Amino acid sequence: LKDGGYKYIKESEKENGLVHSYDRDFAVDRADIELFVKTTQKKTWKRLKDKYADPVDVIVKTANAEMLKKNKVSVLKHGIDISGVHVCLMYAKPVSNMNSVIMDKYKCNIFSVMDEVWVSSSERVDLVLFLNGFSLFTFELKYTVSGQSYRHAVNQYKQDRSKNTKIFDSKTGAVVHFAMDENEVYMTTYIDGRNTVFLPFNQGCGTGIDAGAGNPPCMTDFPVHYMYDYILLKDNVLDLISNFVYFDKKKKKNIFPRYHQFDCVTKLIEAVKKNVTKEDYLIQHSAGSGKTNEIAWLSYRLASLHDAENKIIFDSIIICTDRVVIDRQLQQAVLSLEHKSGFIRVMDEKCTSADLGRALEGNTKI
Repeated sequence: LKDGGYKYIKESEKENGLVHSYDRDFAVDRADIELFVKTTQKKTWKRLKDKYADPVDVIVKTANAEMLKKNKVSVLKHGIDISGVHVCLMYAKPVSNMNSVIMDKYKCNIFSVMDEVWVSSSERVDLVLFLNGFSLFTFELKYTVSGQSYRHAVNQYKQDRSKNTKIFDSKTGAVVHFAMDENEVYMTTYIDGRNTVFLPFNQGCGTGIDAGAGNPPCMTDFPVHYMYDYILLKDNVLDLISNFVYFDKKKKKNIFPRYHQFDCVTKLIEAVKKNVTKEDYLIQHSAGSGKTNEIAWLSYRLASLHDAENKIIFDSIIICTDRVVIDRQLQQAVLSLEHKSGFIRVMDEKCTSADLGRALEGNTKI
């Protein structure tokens, strides 16, 4: 991770006069929050400094209050307002590279990782990954040679982690929690004691009828190397937060893509960027693999996709299905993702072909 541009920080470590320490009450590293706002929003920092004795405390408490009303990912993406002053908490990668100022700010996001973090007086987590001082991912790491596997990590989250601990709160804590050893990875977005549900975050092993669970063997590295070589790349982490993760209000938890979902959408986006409309594609998944969310994520990405010349590729995205139940599931999934008014139009049983025509002629994207 250090090779990938992450800062490795320790408790009580000093940097630029700021002391890094994990704040258990808000699941943040205040030093990185201050550093991020100071360096990317100098005028904003000055206005806050002129008005408040401790601007970081105000930022942290305001962000926490907004997360309780909405959710963490939404607040990170849209920032907060303090007494008429807007504070950005992260910078997403722009859909095109035409605006150099936005691209420069995007590069100023601070990624850091802290190990052996006491998230409460009785709970210690192996790794916590932060974005601009806000906790994003937690990890429990095991090594089978020492007699433990990812299953022991899963049991730790289920038996030894309290959902009342701030970092495990579904709205204000870390977005996802990973249990992994050197062979396999599992994840959850909702800590609920023994009822906690973990899903595999593996690549799969084998192809065709021989396909199976787990990860393919690797001669030169751990089979889970894709986590630090691919998933945890800074661009991919920001892509996950900006374009994939959303909060399901009914289930009261974050929806985080499984490996095959993220990999499939990412590969298709890169293929379309290269081939534009020259090729057709078929996505084939088994039952229960999350096709509905995958279609929703892909639709959003395609709706704003630009080519190499920074021109938008598609005017409209049309989602068709041949089953009523799946149609309703798709509507719910697509509408759950954040969007501006008029971006999406649901063509239900009351609509006619004339309604579809008007939607296609207008500015409706999906």
